[in-house]
Amino acid sequence: MHGNHHHYPRDRQRLFMPPVPSIIIASVLFSLFYLVLGRYAFMFFPGFMLGYLLYGTMHYAIHAWNPPFKWMKGLWRNHHLHHYKDEHKGFGVSSTIWDHVFGTMFDLKKEKEDKEKVQELMFGKK
Repeated sequence: MHGNHHHYPRDRQRLFMPPVPSIIIASVLFSLFYLVLGRYAFMFFPGFMLGYLLYGTMHYAIHAWNPPFKWMKGLWRNHHLHHYKDEHKGFGVSSTIWDHVFGTMFDLKKEKEDKEKVQELMFGKK
């Protein structure tokens, strides 16, 4: 389903999973958490879901606006490069920590920004 977002990066409807699959996946995840954590799943699961919603919000922001702070520009560029240069790198949306850990981080000093392609990824911009 993530491939749909890559084919239509400007479509706001393709940032999050659709409601029915989301409820099914969330139910399965809660069940797994409950099996592993027992009653602590009731405390863990809301935090897990909040984390996912924050991730989705950040993903929306990357496609909607320019970075609000200079220190966030690398995060924005890493995600934009993920879309138009190599979809097998630059997975981080809310953080690039795991891209560094798994070696999927773009070398932002060597990668030239293609402003035209970035505009194609942004909502409402042409």
